Amino acid sequence: MQAEGPNIALHSTLKIRLLKRLQRRKSTKDGPEMISTKDALRASRDNPHDRWTGGEGSAEERISRRIVVPQGRQSFTAGAGDTFFAIGSCFARNVEERLEAAGATVTSRHINVRDLGNMSAREGGMFNKYTPVSILQELKWAAGIESYPEEALLQESPGVYYDPYLSGKAGRGSIEELMERRAEVGAYFGQAFDADVVVITLGLIETWIDRKTGLSLNEAPAPRLLARGGERFGFQTLDLATCENAIKDTIAILKAHGKKGQRIIMTVSPVPLGRTFTDQDIIVANMTSKSTLRVAAMRLAEQTEGLDYFPSYEAVVTSDPNLSWQRDRRHVSDAVVGQIIETFLQRYGVSQRTQENLDEALEQLRNDPSFQKWSERAEDSEALMARLNQELNKYKNMTIKLQKELRHVRG
Repeated sequence: MQAEGPNIALHSTLKIRLLKRLQRRKSTKDGPEMISTKDALRASRDNPHDRWTGGEGSAEERISRRIVVPQGRQSFTAGAGDTFFAIGSCFARNVEERLEAAGATVTSRHINVRDLGNMSAREGGMFNKYTPVSILQELKWAAGIESYPEEALLQESPGVYYDPYLSGKAGRGSIEELMERRAEVGAYFGQAFDADVVVITLGLIETWIDRKTGLSLNEAPAPRLLARGGERFGFQTLDLATCENAIKDTIAILKAHGKKGQRIIMTVSPVPLGRTFTDQDIIVANMTSKSTLRVAAMRLAEQTEGLDYFPSYEAVVTSDPNLSWQRDRRHVSDAVVGQIIETFLQRYGVSQRTQENLDEALEQLRNDPSFQKWSERAEDSEALMARLNQELNKYKNMTIKLQKELRHVRG
């Protein structure tokens, strides 16, 4: 179950620059510019992961280790003292938790926003942003480019409103309370401009539009609002051009308002779409969503200095599914999230911790009474792995639940 080590995947700075230069495409009316046969063969020869089958470094060999974190488009490293800010889908919460646990300073974990009955399991869950447009909107408000309009708040019952540009689990309140919280939310996202590294996780492309304000809601409107006043809202599936433009504008805001030398790492969340409002099978709709975001992210990484693409999505969907997923096959297992972030930290120079000795870890596991019991009951190794993964996720979710309860007690 040991993941690939980072060293074999890391290129020298010269090779990285060469590949970026060779693979960057200039748009022409006839399509992308071609490179020569010589350059194509050189790029393949210098790429340690150019083949699906074969020896060490092939996809076949790495996937056989059960957890694989492919090499992304990396052009820079981070220092041990660098600060991080994560913004995007719920997978951003996984990223920031693991970064903080590894000793990194993660300012998106610094939350000074009134609760108002926040029901998100994670405290930062109220800040999830699922589409490129919702991320862009939030940074426009944080930078003062636009002001959050009071009319954007939606009435749920007499005197009670909610903010549809936060998670649906965020607390409710009066217009005055929510607008005061909005100022605090703006300050929270403003921390992104002071971070050394901003990590953006792209989630999905289905969005609802408030026709009154023209804004893109963070989630589908509350069912009761759709039932009694659905004409206020419209549904839209973002196309590739819209996603690219939103991401470009987001990068422009970070460059204009962020600290000098700020770098950006973009990834696509592996967490699937929970429900589709199209007529497609949700499996197809989800693949369309992830593919669109994946292409947009990679194209912009090829064009933008200081922007890298890290393949979290590819890591989860390529690794052993018994290890990648929790029981619902929607949420990513804590074990795989941990390995992804540990690999991320090592590749970017934040952590110098060596890979865990697998033989020692297995020996400790074999001597564990619970493992011995599960091993006896398991029909095969696949069933045993699934059970171990289930137990790990159970304890992780229990920890999140306890943290939520402690927040409410302190509040």
